This record gives sequence, C-alpha cells and structure tokens, in this order.
Amino acid sequence: MINLGKGMFKNLCIIFLFISIKTLAQTPNIGFEDGTFNNWKCYVGSINPSGIIDLSASAPVFNRHTMITKASALVLDPYGKFPVLCPNGSNYSIRLGNEEAGAQAERISYTFTVPNKKSYSIVFNYAVVLENPNHEPFQQPKFTAKVYNVTDDVYLECPSFNFAASSSLPGFKLSTVPGAKGESIYYKDWSTATIDLSNYVGKVISLVFTTNDCTKIMHFGYAYLDIDESNGTPITGNAYCVGQRSVSLYAPNGFYSYVWYNANLSKQIGTGQKLTISPPPPDNTTYAVKIFPYPGLGCIDTMFTTINKIDEGFRLKVLDTIYGCPQTSVNLTDPKVTSGSSPGTSLTYFADSLGTNYLYNPDRITTSGTYYIQGLNKEGCMNILPVHVIIDLPQINVTDPKPVNFPVTIDLSKAFTHQKDLTYGYYSDAGAKNEVADYTTVKYSGVYYIKATSSKGCSNIVPVNVVVHPPPPYTINAPTAFTPNNDGVNDHFIITVKGFATFGNVKIYNRNGQLVFTAKSSLDFWDGTYNGRNLPSGVYYWLFEGIDVYHQTKIDQAASITLLR
Repeated sequence: MINLGKGMFKNLCIIFLFISIKTLAQTPNIGFEDGTFNNWKCYVGSINPSGIIDLSASAPVFNRHTMITKASALVLDPYGKFPVLCPNGSNYSIRLGNEEAGAQAERISYTFTVPNKKSYSIVFNYAVVLENPNHEPFQQPKFTAKVYNVTDDVYLECPSFNFAASSSLPGFKLSTVPGAKGESIYYKDWSTATIDLSNYVGKVISLVFTTNDCTKIMHFGYAYLDIDESNGTPITGNAYCVGQRSVSLYAPNGFYSYVWYNANLSKQIGTGQKLTISPPPPDNTTYAVKIFPYPGLGCIDTMFTTINKIDEGFRLKVLDTIYGCPQTSVNLTDPKVTSGSSPGTSLTYFADSLGTNYLYNPDRITTSGTYYIQGLNKEGCMNILPVHVIIDLPQINVTDPKPVNFPVTIDLSKAFTHQKDLTYGYYSDAGAKNEVADYTTVKYSGVYYIKATSSKGCSNIVPVNVVVHPPPPYTINAPTAFTPNNDGVNDHFIITVKGFATFGNVKIYNRNGQLVFTAKSSLDFWDGTYNGRNLPSGVYYWLFEGIDVYHQTKIDQAASITLLR
C-alpha cells in the first residue's frame, strides 16, 4: 500500500479516472482489476533542459509505478482535497511518478483493439494539481494524455490534453496549501471527457499518459490512474422490474451539459445528467444522450442505451429520516434503514442524488444532511432514494447569572430558556456525573454544568459560571472571667454567636476534666454552680460546638474562663 505523506504531493499531483466499456477479449486488466500492471506497458526516463522527454520501457518500478489499494480510500489530495483513489468504488488505482525531484518522467500505456459495436466510447474523469514555479512553459511540470491510432500511425485530435503548470489554466483553482518552497499550487477538481471510438472498429488504439518533473530538477510530477469498467454502456439505470412506477437513466458524471433523445435522435426528450421516465417505457426502448464537455476539455459524444424490462419484482424502501448523536453517528448500513426492500438487493451509498459521489463510510455519518441509497438487484433493476440524517445536538444558550451576596442564592434553571422537547440536569462536573441536588438555591461560586437531553437520547453539556460572594466570617464571643455573686454585674457565663453559624452546645470542665455544665442553646448560661452547689473560684475550660452554616463545616472552639468569688 502506498504511503501518502506530505512530501510526495509537493509539486504535481494528477488524478485520472477511466470508465471504459468492458470487452474482456480486448481489454483484460484495463482497470487494474487483478491488482497488477499486467497488459500495461510502463516506461521511465527523464526530461532534459530543453524539455525533451527520453523514456525507456521497463517493468513496473516501485515508487514510480505504484499500486494503490482501497485501503487508501479515505486519503485526500492535500491541495485539491479530492480522494487519491478515484471515487467510483474501485478497488485499485495506480500512482504514476513519485515525490523525488530530479527531472524524472514516467509513462504508462494500454493498447487494445476497438470491438465491433454500434457505439463504443471511453469516458474518463480527471483532476489535476500543479505546482507553478513560473519557469518557461517547456520547463514546467506537466501532464499529457493522448490517444494513438496504432493502425493508422496517427494521434486522435480529440481529446488530447497537455496541462503545463500555469496560473491561467482554464477551470483551475488556487490551492490554499503552498508548495515546499512557497510556490503556488493550482488544481482542477474532477472533470470528465470522452473518446468516441465508434468509427474505429477493428483499429488498434493505445492510451498514453505521461507525467514529468520540471526541467530544473526542483519540482516534480506524478499522477493517479484508475479505470472502472462497466458492461454495455456507461449509462446506468437502464433496467426496471415489475411494479416500478418509473425508471431513471444516469449519464456519466462531470460533463458540462446533457441532452436526451429518442433512438434516432429525431426528438429531444430531456436535459441534465438524469432522465426520469414515468411510467417506464416498453421493453427494448432505446434512448440516446448527447454529452457536451467543458470548453477545450474533450469531445461531444453520443451514447445509446436500451431499456430492459425484467419480469421480477423489485422494491427499495428507505427510512425517510434518521436521528443520530454526534457522539455515536448514524449507520446507514443498518438493516433497519432499508427494511422492506427486496431480498438480495445490493446497496450502495452516495452523497448525491445522481449516484456519483460515493460514501466510503456510510456506517459513520456525523453530519446532518440528505444522503442517497442505491438499490440494485441481480437482474439489474435499480432505484436511488434519499434518506435525511439529523445529527441531533440539543441547543442550549446559557447566560451567566449576575453575582449575588449570600444569603441570596442562584437558581441554575433560570440561566437559560427551556425548550419543551428537552430535559435538563445540573451537575458540578463537566462529565455530568455529580448531580447538584439544590440547583435552585446554589450558594457557592464555581463552574456548574447544565446537561440538555433530547427525546432521541442525544445530549449537550454546557458550563455556567456562578459568583456568590460569601458572608463575613462568623464570630464567637465569650468572657474570660465572671463573678457569680448576684450583684447583677457579670454574674453569668454565656457564649454569643454572630453570623452564619448555628449553636450546637457548650460544655464546661474543671481542671480535673470533670464536666460541670452543658448549655444546649444560646440562651443557656452558667452561674458557677454544679448540682445546685457553688463551685470554688478558679480556672475552668469551655468547649463550643456548632455548624458553619455557609461552608457546612463543624465548629470546634475552646478557651478558659476564670470564676471569681
């Protein structure tokens, strides 16, 4: 498997996709379907300072002719952000060239005989990324694609591509990623062209693709090639089964425009890449589509297809809407999504209604949107239906409450606007594990968390900042001496508690540690007696127990008291 590091994309990256009519006798392994370069010819060489390429035939050279497997399906070109494995569900692509600067050049070609068919076209999609070092045109990195008529020793004029790096190439965009030395990168996203070979029956044709570095040994080029063969015609959807109410034909992707006709081209019946016919036409009805490429990028071509009625029932059923959570995603391949479809239906997943943009991970959809599921039975009946995915992230907009002074508290439930379809929880941690029991009377500053949960089980946790200014510290006041002589002055020992603290009890002990008095409320006082008898003068000890109401902590405070007589 190829290593697609950043360095290898430094200068020129070209991706090429071929969709060819499958004729096994003439085109074995044209799509690298056996995972090798069998029946392809490989070349390696160099480009000289004058821009002349010198190539020699060779066996496939690793890192210059490199096979890419479907394991690289999710790898994107770092400049154009398109997949390096062509996005048509193919199992194999090849890379032509490498990341090593050195005025290298590579070529690959495939030669075959055009089969005896009424209509025979090769359709190819391509994307190009070029580093633009601003050399002379003949010195630039470039890509060429040519079709050679071996029988008549002549190149076909249409199509013939020769893309040399430039800031003015038609249809190219400037990449947001610069080259290794800061040079600009221009890329062209997937585009399509055709080669109509209907008039070349029996002729030997060679497809030739070449990439080269710049002539100054500073910038290099490489390409990706992928071929996906299909039976009969590149037009899909040309079969319908009993019970279908319509049939939709799909022309190849990426052309500028499409015009549909009846079999003899005498009547236009539609435009656009997709043609829907309702009710389905009779069996063996033929349609034609004229495809127009983007200016300068291919040839006008006409393709034909014949509708086949299949005497089998076919049914594709797809759920209308699926809800998912960001944490878990949505699995479109779950059998429940297509429950009720005909048994044995082959399913393919797309991001578009035309079935051109494959979903490589339909079991892990994390973005809301409309996706499409194509059903195909073994007889060839096909349908594409939409499924709406809603990633249900509950929305909750929290406004931090204004600071307050205790004993005023804060109600967390008033920090946001409630929605009917959501339930809420209040927590002291970001993981929503420790629930706040008294969320309507929060009296401590800190960051709290509100969790909103939808009816689908999706949740969102957002923080709320709470500021509660604490009260002044409590005070416990007690005399250091008292004179219980009934003169009305300082006759009693009593402890006074002020602030947010509660009175528990006060115990008084003599020097021997004997308990001589217990006060159970702030109104109880000691008059210097024990069991009704006056205690002698001396030093005694008191121990106060209570509760710090604000901090919810126990208070233990002790001191001595002198009894004087």
